[in-house]
Amino acid sequence: MSEDKVIYSLNPNARVTLSGTVVARKSTPYQELTVFDSPVLGRMLLIGSGDCRIIQFSTRDEKYYHEAIAHSVLGAHPNPKNVLIIGGGDGGTLREVLKHPVERVVLAELDDEVIGFSKEFFPSLSDGAFEDSRLELKIGDGRKFLEETEERFDIVIMDLTDPEGPSTMLFTKEFYTLVKSKMGEGGILSVQTGSPVFEGLIHGRVQAALAQVFRNAIGYAAFVQSFFIVESYVLATDSKVEGIARRLKERNIKLEAYTPEQVEALVLQPHGHVREILSMDWEPSTDANPADISEVRW
Repeated sequence: MSEDKVIYSLNPNARVTLSGTVVARKSTPYQELTVFDSPVLGRMLLIGSGDCRIIQFSTRDEKYYHEAIAHSVLGAHPNPKNVLIIGGGDGGTLREVLKHPVERVVLAELDDEVIGFSKEFFPSLSDGAFEDSRLELKIGDGRKFLEETEERFDIVIMDLTDPEGPSTMLFTKEFYTLVKSKMGEGGILSVQTGSPVFEGLIHGRVQAALAQVFRNAIGYAAFVQSFFIVESYVLATDSKVEGIARRLKERNIKLEAYTPEQVEALVLQPHGHVREILSMDWEPSTDANPADISEVRW
C-alpha cells in the first residue's frame, strides 16, 4: 500500500503534511506503524493514523535524538553497569547505551512488534544491538516490570511516546517514586518530555513531578529537524550532575551528532524554551491527575 502524503501531528493544534512514499503499514494491538520514505528527511517511522500520526524517528537525523537522551545520562554517571530502558523498541537508544562499558541492559517494550518492524525496515538503526549478549528483552508494561522486579539499576531511560491514554501512568510522581526505589546509589533517570514549544505543559508538569522525587531535576532540550521541533528531556538524580564531557572522552564514545562538550552543554546550559517553562508554576503529574497530550494548548 502506498500514498504520496501523510500528516504529522506536532500537537493537537499544529500539523505538517509530508510528501513521499508509504513503504509499509502494520496495525498492532497498541498502535498503527507506518514506514515512510521522504525525499527530504529520509526513511521515517510514524505511529498513529489519519491526521494524528507522530514521527518516531528519521534515518536522516535520528542521532540528534538518541545521542541526546542516552549520553547525557550515561556521561553523568561515574560507573554505569546496569541500565533499564523503558520503551525504545526501535533500538536507537539501545545502540547508544551499548557504546558505554555497561554490563547489562534491560529493555522493557510494551509492543514487541515495534522491535520486529524496526529490525526489518531500519536495520541500521539498532546496528546489531538486539544481538548483543548484554541485552535482556522484557516484553510488557514497564510499570508492571518495575513493580515486580527486585533488580537495581544505575541508569533508567524513559524512551517513550508522548503521554496519552494508559501511557500517562509512566509520567507521574508515583511512577517516578517507584523508579527511584529500583535505582542504586547515585542512580540517574532520563525522561523524554516532548516539545517545550508545542507541549510545554507536558514538560512543566513532568519536571514538577520529578522535582518532588529527586533532589535534582534538570530540564534540557535538543533540536531534531525531522520532528520540526526542539525536543525536551529531564535528567533526574539525587547526585550532583557534572563531568559529562570528560567521561565521554575517557570512555572514547563515538558521537556523530554532537561533541562531548555539546552533550554536556545540552544539560548544563538549558535551552531558552526550557528556561521559560521552568519559570512557571506547574501542577505535578500524578496518578490521580496525569499529564496528557490532550491537555496541550500551547
